[in-house]
Amino acid sequence: MTMRSCLVPLSALIVALAMWGCDDPPSVDIPDAGAPDSGRPVEDGGMGFGDSSFAIGDLGITRVVPDHGPFTGGTAAVLRGTGFGELSQVTFGTHAVQPADHTLVDSRRLQVVVPAGDVGTVDVTVEVDGETFTLEDAYTYDAISVDPTSGSVSGGTFVNIVGSGTSFADGDTVLFGRMPCNNVDVVSATRITCRTPPMAAGTVDVTVVRAADSSETIAVSAYTYYETADPFGGGLGGGPILGSINLTAIDAMTGLPVPDAFAIIGEDLTTEHQGLTNVMGQVTFSGPDLTGTHTIHVAKHCYQRTSVISFDAADVTVFLTPWMDPMCGMGSGGGGGRGRNGAFIEGELVWRGPNEYGPNPWSNIPEPRAGWNRVAYVFTTQAQANYPNPDPSAGGGTNRVLERVIEGVSEVGYPYRIFARPAGLAVYALAGLENPTEGQFIPYVMGVARNVLAGPGETVTGVNLVMDIPLDHYVEVELGAHPEALEAGPDRYRLQGFLDLGGEGVVVRQWSTFDFDTIRRRDASRAFRFVAEPALLGTLTDGRYQISAGWYTSEFDQYPYTTTIMNGVTAVDDVVQMPDFIGIPDATSPANGGPIPSDRILRWDSTEGGDEADFHVIIMIGGDGNPAWQMFVPGDVHEAAMPDFSTIPGLEDVSAGTIFWAIFSVKVPGFVFDEFRYTYLNDRYWSHASVNQFFATL
Repeated sequence: MTMRSCLVPLSALIVALAMWGCDDPPSVDIPDAGAPDSGRPVEDGGMGFGDSSFAIGDLGITRVVPDHGPFTGGTAAVLRGTGFGELSQVTFGTHAVQPADHTLVDSRRLQVVVPAGDVGTVDVTVEVDGETFTLEDAYTYDAISVDPTSGSVSGGTFVNIVGSGTSFADGDTVLFGRMPCNNVDVVSATRITCRTPPMAAGTVDVTVVRAADSSETIAVSAYTYYETADPFGGGLGGGPILGSINLTAIDAMTGLPVPDAFAIIGEDLTTEHQGLTNVMGQVTFSGPDLTGTHTIHVAKHCYQRTSVISFDAADVTVFLTPWMDPMCGMGSGGGGGRGRNGAFIEGELVWRGPNEYGPNPWSNIPEPRAGWNRVAYVFTTQAQANYPNPDPSAGGGTNRVLERVIEGVSEVGYPYRIFARPAGLAVYALAGLENPTEGQFIPYVMGVARNVLAGPGETVTGVNLVMDIPLDHYVEVELGAHPEALEAGPDRYRLQGFLDLGGEGVVVRQWSTFDFDTIRRRDASRAFRFVAEPALLGTLTDGRYQISAGWYTSEFDQYPYTTTIMNGVTAVDDVVQMPDFIGIPDATSPANGGPIPSDRILRWDSTEGGDEADFHVIIMIGGDGNPAWQMFVPGDVHEAAMPDFSTIPGLEDVSAGTIFWAIFSVKVPGFVFDEFRYTYLNDRYWSHASVNQFFATL
């Protein structure tokens, strides 16, 4: 089974990574139950209310800021008006905002996370205590989504542009403002990648210009250029260090500034370049010696320390992860909060045949032998390969369909009803032969319904799937060069090949505990072949395969391991050549199980024969089980200091005992360390990763 993870896949000891930048989608509960999960803050256009004609206390909306966003939803918007309350419920068009995605600022401002929607302009409605108000044509869903949504003024940021109902083709161009994007690659009819041009600080439109007729698809104010570190994504920015370094510390859970955090440039505790952050979580260090490459450490009691090693950037924004520890006032309990609603999708599986007004036999599936049945299973695409969907049979759903006619129910096919995450997605079914006694299922055909939009709490009906896509193709994969193995591993391979449908998500074909799109072997002397694959034709013309190849340790895909990822693959019935693996980090000081060295510098090598990483992330867990340290290190640097701050008032050293630490080495297309952002910790940006874990004593 595919495991949900942030840094593919993470051990339970380092799930603290998820708190600062993994962008995990929220889980979906039945019925409403779950913790609040607000979107990132947005600018609401100031505090004035000159455009309001409502008396204080009357329910009304004057505007929505911003008044547009991608069709995928997931962005934050602020409703301005009057009469908002704690239990306000907002709807965009016909799609409700998740109850947990409402954040009441005050009676005049209500922040929400926008649900997915059809391209075009919709009304926005708010309901409070049975009273409703609708602002017509208040919000526009753009036809394209840009990821990431911000980057450095120097340009060069690798971006994905995903469309809904688009027909991108070779020769199309992309404009940021009026400047062309570089290295444009039309991956499919709904996906383009490119590298941003340099631009002055500010927000710009993103436009795709069709080569065929010069028509334009525009996402208004879809990308923001920053001179400083991204205030939302965190990390590095502002150009090279020329006499000063500006630090901002933010709480990774609340998004609020962290005051009184201790920061120091380098490891010399006598340096003048040390101090505490102010109420805005900021501190600036200045001096003629602050040029070139430097290291900064940030620490506060009850928070995980953060270090950025060997960087040359004037602005640094770090997210400090708080301890979930009762002694720090956290982790001792939780409230209920408003919940989340899933959606239901209903329809029929349709086979073509002689019956025009009734179900047809499953003639494209072999006649079953004794003990076997013709069976189909219905699923939806996942947001990402590592983000499992809710159980489609939950809440009374029925995703298992048999070849039998239910009198009085079926119109043209075989009915199904599934529970689903609320989003814009695709629905698909696998049909074949099943032997429940022997636990086997052999898929022969597939049906897909594209561009299904399911909102929270909705039941979407009439989603019929024509079962006419034969699963009779293959994708063959050959691995690139390997680095040297360590004594502890790796010793076996896992390859995964998923069908990527752009903004609708990824097809991850599973049955029971069996994954049809995963291959496991101990040797790579011959190519790996994914079978029972569909052709990229018809409803799947714009589909592309996403292939990951990993060299793991033990049958449970443990550390150490190294992986490589390739997107946009179209080589059906052909061979895919994967890139070379990167080297695996291997601790040299301390050696695994040994004491932290007296100079307090962690050192490691990378196994020979592999490509170099772009950056390393070190995670350390102290002897008390709390997250102790996170470090960001350039790929060509293989050491990082962990100073003892116990002489600083209010701070202690890392808790003594058995220390756990792990090194994640990552490669990202177009990556520049001095423009590092926390969003790069999400594996959707990666082309390579390798991981190893160690123990030490202190």
